[in-house]
Amino acid sequence: MCYNAPMGEFDKILKNCRVLDVRTGNIYGADIAVKDGIIAAVGENLGEGEDMSGMYALPGFIDAHVHIESSQLIPSRFAQAVVPCGTTLVVADPHEIANVCGMEGVDFMIKDAACTPLEVKMMMPSCVPASSAESSGAVLDASAVKEALARKDIFGLGEMMNYPGVTGGDEDVLAKLKAARDAGKPIDGHFPMGSGLELAAYAAQGISSDHECNSAAEACEKLAAGMDVFIRQGSAGKQLLDILPAVTKENISRFSLCTDDCHAADILKFGHIDSIVAQAVAAGMSAADAVRMATLNPAEHYNLNCGAIEVGRQADIIFVPDLVKFKPNFVFKRGQMVAAKGEPLFTVSPADASKVKNTLHMPPVTKEKLKLKGSSLTYAMKINSGSLVKDAVKYKEGLPKLCVAERHKNTGRVGVCALSGYPVKGGAVAISISHDSHNVVCAGDNDKDMCLAVNSLLPVGGGVCVVKNGKVAHLFPLPVAGLMTDLPAPQLAQALTSAEEFCKSELNLASVTDPVMTLSFLALTVIPHISLTDKGLFDSDKFCFV
Repeated sequence: MCYNAPMGEFDKILKNCRVLDVRTGNIYGADIAVKDGIIAAVGENLGEGEDMSGMYALPGFIDAHVHIESSQLIPSRFAQAVVPCGTTLVVADPHEIANVCGMEGVDFMIKDAACTPLEVKMMMPSCVPASSAESSGAVLDASAVKEALARKDIFGLGEMMNYPGVTGGDEDVLAKLKAARDAGKPIDGHFPMGSGLELAAYAAQGISSDHECNSAAEACEKLAAGMDVFIRQGSAGKQLLDILPAVTKENISRFSLCTDDCHAADILKFGHIDSIVAQAVAAGMSAADAVRMATLNPAEHYNLNCGAIEVGRQADIIFVPDLVKFKPNFVFKRGQMVAAKGEPLFTVSPADASKVKNTLHMPPVTKEKLKLKGSSLTYAMKINSGSLVKDAVKYKEGLPKLCVAERHKNTGRVGVCALSGYPVKGGAVAISISHDSHNVVCAGDNDKDMCLAVNSLLPVGGGVCVVKNGKVAHLFPLPVAGLMTDLPAPQLAQALTSAEEFCKSELNLASVTDPVMTLSFLALTVIPHISLTDKGLFDSDKFCFV
């Protein structure tokens, strides 16, 4: 029994718990006492308190890397969705909204998150824009990054996606990394398929994590380079089963779990970090090890005072009836119950979003803009369902089209190519979410429906539009930066699920995982092998236009 407060001076005692020690894997019966939001004692017979009926007591779950905007929920609504799942802390990189609105977007995310019990460690976006191949709504150079890193409400430097800039010695990129090192703040990485001397040069800049591993072998090489590996299991990128074989008793402390991008409908249907822990256990990992990757490991990676049920750590505790599904009956944050039986026990007052609305500054798209030309008559993009990787294949007639329309500076620029692996028929799908610059992306089998889908988003400030045979079938606004809504998660999930199901049943897209949100990654130039931006087809391996 250990204390940091005298007997009888606890604020709360949680009795009859089965405590999981995430360091040793042992489970033991104990009471947990809380004082000033901190675990003050763990032991037997600590006094009168709340009976937890022998449920398992686990540390609150941590998402080691997430873009809240990808849930399409503002942070306060995101918190209402994930806290009942046992997530008590997230490390968030707001580079999605930053690419649209700059620091005004970052400030909005910080202010809106502050009205919830979810602890959000906000990183400073490092790549705005993600690369020179994209047209973003803002530019945050090294001086802006350095200024932001001096703030107490900025936790570290977000994922450095411009890996060619790191390995090639780009002055602005290296200055951002130096600013983070000088500030003594963590730096997150993003180097898909990074290997050899290039990986060594990348890690040598103080970049301490990577969430882009696609295999156990790649994960082991990242570990050898000195980086911790965040295993991603989100809505689009699902690498858990591929990477788990790399985890051993000797190296488990180097692995954490993250979602990266997780849609609201998936959170409500499957859960959040709790779901990833359950999947790891179902794949053969011990419950203690799976929980450790979601608690202690990310806490120690980021030097956070949570992640374990130990005296002196934050009283972030969840209570689950079993170590199979990991669905919390009760969630405590700093000793206060914040969710019960899958429902949040807190209300939110969203921050003023007026400065991050009305962000679609573009002329209507015309049929003339959708003509294929140049390299798009030689190459097409092929998408692979369930993966973020896109391949270049030979162009052939009869394929649907993909377009990316610049929406920040009224340039009227539209990139177009043929699209394989997305067999849309009789319509088009358009969204104002396209990582990372978030121009408007649309796929369809005819120019008329594509124009209607894109142009229907202009008066509502962005969102999702599905068109069939010349008529709008679904239109759901995402007015906050064209990325998010301030509506509660169930309303958003219902609308997006309805749109996804319509695409599968009415537009011949049943073979595509998430046919709406799949489009959001097709302009992402920092994922192999090919991308489409408003400027044209881009080779993400050679980092140049085709």
